[in-house]
Amino acid sequence: MTLAALELNDQSLLIHSDDGTLHAEPGFARLTPQGIVTGEDAHALAWREPQHIYNQYWCHLNQTPLSAKQKWARHHGDIAFAQLRHLWQSAGSPESLMILAPGSFNDGQLSLLLGMIEALPSRTLAVIDSALAACLHIPRETLFVDVHLHQTVLTLCRPRENAISIIDQEVFPDLGTMQIHNSVARHVSDLLIDIFRYDPLHASESEQAIYDQIPAWLMRLRWEDTVSASLDSEKGELPYVLRRDEVQELISERLINIRSFLKKHHGCHMLLSHSSGLLADLSDEFAGADVAGRSASTDNCLSHHPLILDQIESLYRVSALDRSESGTPAPVNTENLATHLLYGDQALPLRKPVSILIGERGVQLSNEIDDEAALTVVLRNRSLEAVHSASDMDASLPQTCRPGESILVGGHQLKLIEVRDG
Repeated sequence: MTLAALELNDQSLLIHSDDGTLHAEPGFARLTPQGIVTGEDAHALAWREPQHIYNQYWCHLNQTPLSAKQKWARHHGDIAFAQLRHLWQSAGSPESLMILAPGSFNDGQLSLLLGMIEALPSRTLAVIDSALAACLHIPRETLFVDVHLHQTVLTLCRPRENAISIIDQEVFPDLGTMQIHNSVARHVSDLLIDIFRYDPLHASESEQAIYDQIPAWLMRLRWEDTVSASLDSEKGELPYVLRRDEVQELISERLINIRSFLKKHHGCHMLLSHSSGLLADLSDEFAGADVAGRSASTDNCLSHHPLILDQIESLYRVSALDRSESGTPAPVNTENLATHLLYGDQALPLRKPVSILIGERGVQLSNEIDDEAALTVVLRNRSLEAVHSASDMDASLPQTCRPGESILVGGHQLKLIEVRDG
């Protein structure tokens, strides 16, 4: 039996098969005369062709007729099914699925989802709350933060003896990635209006260009105080500067409604989903929070699916599990960490992103996030995080970030080393 775990966060829908195959794509869909295109290809045209683009079909998963008649979709359920089928096929059409569903999904939406999976055709083995899956091995009470495209789910998970359960959960529909990106786009618009009397949001090409760059800007602002950028327009090239403190203020304004929930659980250990990681560096509320690995939750489900399935009698969203047979929680790694990445006679610190560029001059390292790099990594939460990777480049990261381990990329081996008092 082939098996895969599907994590439903429309900021980055992730399917992870038991052979290690991973595929992720955002919850964007473009309706064309030929059919429905989903993921990055739809996102790339979202602001150029807004009349053909949908991105709320997961948070509003239903069978209510669309406002405009479409050839390939009657309702959001049809659009979601097109993306679900694409994800499933990308994972090799697994016979069975374990679903990681956020607390925002109601019973009607889960029922519709189960029908869609059966129509693939595949078999649903379990539906697990996304927060429970993320916190399965954490030995202390944890507040899990999961930012989606149009909403955020906050969940408190509590371990007790050999079990773990959800004891508090709330959905905040006014805080999502799109709301944050909209705030940044408006901020850029204000800058360009003030400097050049030009509003990039009034033209589809420049609006698309702004939204295409926002994820990279936010990533860079996790480590840099300012980011210099420019926009091509009919007025020529328009330069401007994004400042970290100003973007932090924009995000802070978006967090107003969740502060009461955070205050109620003040001092609790916090874990951000991988898609929510930017909050750890760009908001005071989440400073110092841990950030989950990209596939941490699906790894938990795939690694311990017998334990999970033994406790499930019917397909409801699981919000508590006995983990007595899953082994003790993984111990905290106290071994020495690598501090630098070494290649040839060049070593760069891993506390900031290190880009690995491969070209005619061989391998070059840079402490900048470079979109042309084969791979960009940074040390975070005692492990290496891939900030950027080229789609056509073979690369692998070590399981640990110990001195002596290596990164393999494009046939080249780069060594992790520890530099003391350097």
